[in-house]
Amino acid sequence: MVTIICGDTSYKDSEIIFFDKDGTLLNISMYVPVMKRRAEVLSENYDLPEISLNEILELMGVDPDTGSIIIGGSIHLPRIDNIKRTIDYLRKYSINASVEEISLLFDDVDDQVDFSTYIEPYSGVKELLEELKKTDVKIVIFTHDSTLAAKKHLKNAGIGSYFDLVLGIDPDSTYHIKPAPDMIQYACKVLEVNVNTAVVIGDQDKDMLAGKNAGVLGCIGVLTGKSVEKDLEHADIIIQSVGEIEVK
Repeated sequence: MVTIICGDTSYKDSEIIFFDKDGTLLNISMYVPVMKRRAEVLSENYDLPEISLNEILELMGVDPDTGSIIIGGSIHLPRIDNIKRTIDYLRKYSINASVEEISLLFDDVDDQVDFSTYIEPYSGVKELLEELKKTDVKIVIFTHDSTLAAKKHLKNAGIGSYFDLVLGIDPDSTYHIKPAPDMIQYACKVLEVNVNTAVVIGDQDKDMLAGKNAGVLGCIGVLTGKSVEKDLEHADIIIQSVGEIEVK
């Protein structure tokens, strides 16, 4: 067990720590080249008209004119949702693709992109994970990305070895997405720890709500992602980044 300390707030006897991935541990700017490549591959594979490149890029949550992430766009949605949105878009051209087909295409794109060039952990992430790893606490990633993609990102960021479990949302997942408590409850069951000893750390309020709905020990919001303080209304405490967290 460990004590997690954030300023004057502490969570004692924690047995398991849940981290969201993007915006919490990793900078989401890595997604822009991935989305661009997805648009190119989809256009090539399905022989789509030239206009489709910009349409798909926007569909993926990237502004085709500026190349920047669209705030509130689909880049923040679960991977499975973006797969389904892509399937709906392809129907516009009378193409009936399956979830499995587009999922494999997305995985192939991930294999083509050198994530080590784009992925970067936020300041203090490695140091915190190293401190946690010295203890017997369980460390879990719970993300709306696919499990395979999440593992690739973490590995390329140089932090993949720190986690006892990586949970993503896959076509065959039996648990519901955040803010449902399912992912937290599932991980606690698999790792044989009590959910009321868990601490959740994330950059969006759905992370905080998932923790609240599961009945965890504490929910820590961070401002390294897309949220500002007012967005994290269900957080017990809000900090600038995970670099502010101490372990005892």
